Amino acid sequence: MTFVFALLSVTPLRMPDGLTVTPSLSLMAVYYWTLYRPDLMPPALIFLIGIVQDVVSGAFLGLTPLLLLGTYAFALSQRRVFLGKPFALAWGGFGLVLLATTSFTWIIVSLIVRTPVPLLQPALQFVSTLLLFPLVVWLFVRTHRRLLPGQ
Repeated sequence: MTFVFALLSVTPLRMPDGLTVTPSLSLMAVYYWTLYRPDLMPPALIFLIGIVQDVVSGAFLGLTPLLLLGTYAFALSQRRVFLGKPFALAWGGFGLVLLATTSFTWIIVSLIVRTPVPLLQPALQFVSTLLLFPLVVWLFVRTHRRLLPGQ
């Protein structure tokens, strides 16, 4: 499921005025599954998914696996904080992860191209990803209950 979301993450959504946005669906998947079923998210799989996403999207090779593994490390270390708590807390935690990954990506890409890249695209990705998070989590919860009953 995370692999499919990684592929969907490179498919831009068209917006008015010719803008495109690509919500970070793979980041949502890694965050959710690491919190609620870390046994289904081994680091080697996360690394592979990130590499595939970089190759398909044409991104700087290694950046996505680094971001996804950082998300994994955060979610795994903070599981006790989020488990059994209201959804808003997990959403807020995801917002912090998303802010960190978006900022880190902007900094790294700006350093690589040796000029600050415009902030519009990262801001659109941040907002769209954060707003889609509840819908995507709803899908994950339904999938989790259907495919892994009793968990």
